[in-house]
Amino acid sequence: MYSFRRGFSSLPFHVALVAGLYGQAAPQTPPAATAPPAAKPSQTGSTSVSTDLKKRSYVKPISAGLTLSVLGQVPMLNGGYSEQKTNFILNSTTGAGGYRIGWGGNVQVRLPNKFAVTGSLLVHKSGHGSTIDTYEGIDNPNTPLDDRAHKTIDESSIVNYWDYTLMLRRYTKDHQAPGHRAFFGGGINFRDIRKIRSERETTLGATTTPDTKPIIPTRDIGKGITGAVGAQFVDDFGVKLVPEFRYTRWMQPNFNSQSTLSRKNQFEAIVSITF
Repeated sequence: MYSFRRGFSSLPFHVALVAGLYGQAAPQTPPAATAPPAAKPSQTGSTSVSTDLKKRSYVKPISAGLTLSVLGQVPMLNGGYSEQKTNFILNSTTGAGGYRIGWGGNVQVRLPNKFAVTGSLLVHKSGHGSTIDTYEGIDNPNTPLDDRAHKTIDESSIVNYWDYTLMLRRYTKDHQAPGHRAFFGGGINFRDIRKIRSERETTLGATTTPDTKPIIPTRDIGKGITGAVGAQFVDDFGVKLVPEFRYTRWMQPNFNSQSTLSRKNQFEAIVSITF
């Protein structure tokens, strides 16, 4: 016969047994993983970029580009000339023309301490026309006509100039300093006459003779000194825009004969794109 007391006394044992069996059967939930501490952002990249920017050269060791030139005035002068000797008179006039726009290229080599050497080649084309009248002999006042021999020369010429300029340039900033910068400089200029095309008509009395013999310059290569001021603007890709103003004093001009005279003072605006 079942004893109530006996069953009651064994109840704790059965409860503990069931709890133990449930604990073994129930799935064990793993403890939540602790997230590793967030990694600090690396400073290596930004430091490298900053260092690269600091080391960037805003004036390259060697650069080159294209140049557009606009002269303040054409290379020749309007002029007149007269000469009178015994039994000889000469009168000549020259009218200047041509183009003021030229083109070419440039190259620059960097030097220490804000300096650089720059060279450029610029090509210009100019034109002029001249009339020369000469009278030789003695005019008899008792005759209605002029007894002297009268000769007239009408000529026009187109001249190609090649200007070679070599200058020392100084910038207002160090070559590694960021941003735009101004500069000034000076040097020498050589003007080489590469080609002359002429047309001429010579009239003596009632006879006119044409020819195309080129005129002869006073010197094939003119020499001058040049001063310049300008600025360099640079974009994010390293392309540079360089506006510049130059003044050249031609000490030995190419043409210096009678009324055919080269301009000795030259003002020039220049824009270059360099890489």
